[in-house]
Amino acid sequence: MPEQLVTIGTYSTSFEANLVKAELEAFDVDAVLADDNTVNANWLWSNAIGGVKVRVPESEREEARRIMRLEAGDGADSPESAIVCPVCGSQSSHYFLDKRGSFATWLVLGLPIFPAVSKRVCDDCGAKWKA
Repeated sequence: MPEQLVTIGTYSTSFEANLVKAELEAFDVDAVLADDNTVNANWLWSNAIGGVKVRVPESEREEARRIMRLEAGDGADSPESAIVCPVCGSQSSHYFLDKRGSFATWLVLGLPIFPAVSKRVCDDCGAKWKA
């Protein structure tokens, strides 16, 4: 039976997700993209389906997260490593851009009124908070 895949990151565009996938593959971590063709066909669906997901085998999850932290400059001496989850206290989180308010006003009014909001999401418990 094939190994389970886990999502290690979500991105608004296929381009961003492909950059992360290429970086992981450069370090010999198998990675696949989910929902990239759907977002390429209609980019407005990106928020509705949760963006383009980068997925890796469960056995390679920690290695992939380590590589992503190294490339983002989140090393041990970085102030970013001091960010802790307010719910569970984990130091494993990543940044994302919440565009739901902008997208909703665009659908209703025809133009995006609210700006996108910078947020972080905990990799362990899934809690979200403003960055």
